[in-house]
Amino acid sequence: MSREDHLSLGKVAKRCNVSRTTVYRWIVNGHLKAYSLPSGHFRVTPEDLEGFRKAFGIPDVDLISSQREAAKDKLHVLIADDHPDMVLLLRKVVERYLPEAVVHEAVNGVDTCIVVGTIKPQLVLLDIMMPGMDGFAVLQELLRRPELGSSRVVVVSAYEPFDRVEELGRLNPQVVSCVRKPVSVESLGRTLVELARGLKVS
Repeated sequence: MSREDHLSLGKVAKRCNVSRTTVYRWIVNGHLKAYSLPSGHFRVTPEDLEGFRKAFGIPDVDLISSQREAAKDKLHVLIADDHPDMVLLLRKVVERYLPEAVVHEAVNGVDTCIVVGTIKPQLVLLDIMMPGMDGFAVLQELLRRPELGSSRVVVVSAYEPFDRVEELGRLNPQVVSCVRKPVSVESLGRTLVELARGLKVS
């Protein structure tokens, strides 16, 4: 394979459905392997991108897009948390209180950005402390996407000091609730039902 097949930041961003800034952050933080041209521009080999996707559990963007197309007119909920037990609990809460919703999962910040950009969920249950790219960085990424202006985020976190999480919520209009772990199933369920009433499904 020639270097002409190697990928620019823009091409990686398009394939992963994230911003160029996010791809740059992946590279400088050492998550995504890349090399620099004499001009200073980065290039990524297809093999390195595929290895990165596998290492971070990043799903097939085309597959997710087709799944969303097949589930149009439904509420899409993304659970973003790196703890399997918490993902299971949150999934059960969503399935109990929003039985018609389509549930998606992401296990790290990188995965979350890609899934968010692909399925455009109306509701995101977001942990703050995740590997690869923490929830604060994820929220910065969300703010850069005008097409996600109608999405709503519920931060579910054990982060301390928790008042920093609450301050983040006050500064970010997409954050509609901050829930401290351990989670009250009934309280979170009521919050989800309330939010779902005001969300546009398309």
